[in-house]
Amino acid sequence: MGIAYNSSIATDGLVFHLDAANVRSYVGSGNTSYSLNNNITLALNNGVGFTSDNRGMFFLDGTNDSLSSTNYNMPFVNNSDYTFEAVCKFNSNPNGYQTVLLYGNLSYQGFVLGKARSGYINYEGVGGALYGGVYGTSNAMIAASTINGDQTVSMGFVHYIYTLSKPASVYVAKLYVNGQLNSTNTTSVTSYTFGSLNTFAIGGPSTDFVNGNIAMVRVYNRALSALEVKQNYNALRDRYGI
Repeated sequence: MGIAYNSSIATDGLVFHLDAANVRSYVGSGNTSYSLNNNITLALNNGVGFTSDNRGMFFLDGTNDSLSSTNYNMPFVNNSDYTFEAVCKFNSNPNGYQTVLLYGNLSYQGFVLGKARSGYINYEGVGGALYGGVYGTSNAMIAASTINGDQTVSMGFVHYIYTLSKPASVYVAKLYVNGQLNSTNTTSVTSYTFGSLNTFAIGGPSTDFVNGNIAMVRVYNRALSALEVKQNYNALRDRYGI
């Protein structure tokens, strides 16, 4: 069964928190999981598995497993700051995307956190990278890691955080890996507008399914500071040996 697990994390602005180790989020069996706030329920689709290893995590087969919800209770506000956070373990580096979080629509407008396909070489010059993004109808604010897909797989568990903020006239996207700032993208975007909101999926919508484990996903309606990123990482590092 799931294990009650609490740790000291940043809570200001936390609008979604799925943690497979917490019995209030998943009891260890059945086809329903829960955010620890905002009254959001998620269905486990197509045989998503659970293991009590590392105090609890979901495992997904990379074929059709996912968690999904029609509870669109997270803020979806144009021209806002955000943070997306996850702990995952990817088992493979295929030439296909692996989507950890999509909150928006199947045109990938909205919140996205995932791992790129191995054949996609990002602006950092690596393929298969971890990435996060806020995607508007006409622009995208992406931060992608300098760690390639094969290296990501070999790392085992990885804790990564994407933040979006507007410290001056344009938005800045950052990606942190295991508590450290890995990549910064100072965009040219001064404002953005979301498209429709009709998809909320963890582990993959459509064909972009995760092959591996997802233990935790969080969303904040603000950008965490570097100190808060480190705080959240330190709260989890012993649990995953990272």
